[in-house]
Amino acid sequence: MIKALALALAIAVLPGAAIAQEGSGAIGWIRGVLGEAASANSCSAHAAAARGTLERLGNLELPSSGRVLVVNIPSGVVTAYEDGVPVIESRAVVGKPTTPTPELDTHVTFVRPNPTWTVPESILKAKRWREKLADDPFFFEENGFDVVVDGQTLSPDEAAPYAASASAFVQRPGPINALGLLKIGLSNSDGVYLHDTNDPGRFESEVRAASAGCVRMERVRDIGAWVLDVSPSEMDAMIDGGDVENHEPPEPVKVIIGYWTAWPDASGRLRYYPDIYGLDGGSRCSSGRDDGGYADEGPADPVWTEYEAR
Repeated sequence: MIKALALALAIAVLPGAAIAQEGSGAIGWIRGVLGEAASANSCSAHAAAARGTLERLGNLELPSSGRVLVVNIPSGVVTAYEDGVPVIESRAVVGKPTTPTPELDTHVTFVRPNPTWTVPESILKAKRWREKLADDPFFFEENGFDVVVDGQTLSPDEAAPYAASASAFVQRPGPINALGLLKIGLSNSDGVYLHDTNDPGRFESEVRAASAGCVRMERVRDIGAWVLDVSPSEMDAMIDGGDVENHEPPEPVKVIIGYWTAWPDASGRLRYYPDIYGLDGGSRCSSGRDDGGYADEGPADPVWTEYEAR
């Protein structure tokens, strides 16, 4: 009875919910529901969402055992699953359309309290920070940065005369750090990771696409503690005590980051999420329209299904 209740709860929530069904039937059932919707009315925005999600699922498997973090980019929610049952759900901020969060099938490599942030070169160029360093080194001092020039770590004031040669801008640990107070590393993620934030107000947005590609998590301390299999109070003690070590999880934690704009709930009804990256609308209508538009609907309106995060 308890197991059945847990499975029913798991199936009723976020994309990845059917993860809790036994065996390989879960993903097959999901693909079946999506396939039916994709073919029922191929000119609708909802059908485009179902078709796009189905294509993006590819050969992905949703494991029903072990620890798994599932990130659905369009919904802006991260869910931690343990043996197929959701145990933590968190609002998240994902990449904006110009710097999208990639779809990944990977695993956690470490959890680090009090991380530094090395600014990506793309941001340095886009914001012209080398030029800004030359003109206003106080900005970087005020925001806790050190600057690397010719292999040496300098204060912003020291580095300002050599700003054009600066190879790295590194923000020191602390509450104003862009990564916040906790970072979760991912394998083969091309610089994308899960982390805290110094701008929690973003979590209040209905559509949370505002990062440079990484995933910011509202309940990052709870999820970090779960990954390391420690209590939240132990996680807090590590952060508050100034720990800066990379801690490996005691058991593997799989991470699936997907772009799913349509997903079935427990009843088989498809729920829809905003197509923030515009990946669903590329196919032309099969009913004879030649404008690539949708015959009976505008863009798919989001219908949120998360049981806590909304």
